[in-house]
Amino acid sequence: MTGWWTAPTSERDARVELAAAYRAVADFGWTDLGATHLSVAVPGEDDAYLVLREGLFFDEVTASNLVKVGVDGVIRAGEPGDTVNPAAVTIHSALHDARPDVASVMHTHTPAGLALTNHPDGVLPLSQHAMRFWKCHGSHVYEGIALDDDEGPRLAADLADHELLLLQNHGLLTVGPDVPSAFSALYYAEITAQMQLASMSSSAESITIHSETGARTREQYDASRGYMYRDWLGVLRAVERKHPDFAD
Repeated sequence: MTGWWTAPTSERDARVELAAAYRAVADFGWTDLGATHLSVAVPGEDDAYLVLREGLFFDEVTASNLVKVGVDGVIRAGEPGDTVNPAAVTIHSALHDARPDVASVMHTHTPAGLALTNHPDGVLPLSQHAMRFWKCHGSHVYEGIALDDDEGPRLAADLADHELLLLQNHGLLTVGPDVPSAFSALYYAEITAQMQLASMSSSAESITIHSETGARTREQYDASRGYMYRDWLGVLRAVERKHPDFAD
């Protein structure tokens, strides 16, 4: 995979890209058996998205076995008998419906990510990675497994216009206008969580980033979004080397 990233223009292209994201998340070790989920909007359809089939682990996802779901929660395309994790429907349908600017939603349950969501102040100014989200992330109070449709609007309201939502006692959720940006946000959020947990586990008092420096760093991140797409091309190359069947 060389050159520059281009946005998928067909459902097939979107399937391939999302399948690559699933494989990459598995490679990074951010999975929780079959409990978490990633999605992407279907190009040309403003009310449908792709997500994994219930029962599949991330390293089993391919372009062809992803399921198409409407924002109404109804499966529109898949194999006979396919089902989708009900919590995935609650979360992804609500966010794809509420945020027209969002094409991809990613959710994980990593130990470090959960630890980050449990801090009353969320992201702390303890690392360069954290500055991408410092004072610009949402937080959602735990309501149990996301099986109630009426929780969806509250998730969307708590996310607001951010790219990171901390699901308290639960895990991380990121969004983006495309798969590369949502995946980049997930990576940075996970590293932020790991660094914060490691720093706070030390007996020494942490050195924090000055607020003015933090604000400037966040502006630098916002002004240089190209790194997300360069990184994503590298992720794609790694997936192609390790998992040649992902595009099947």
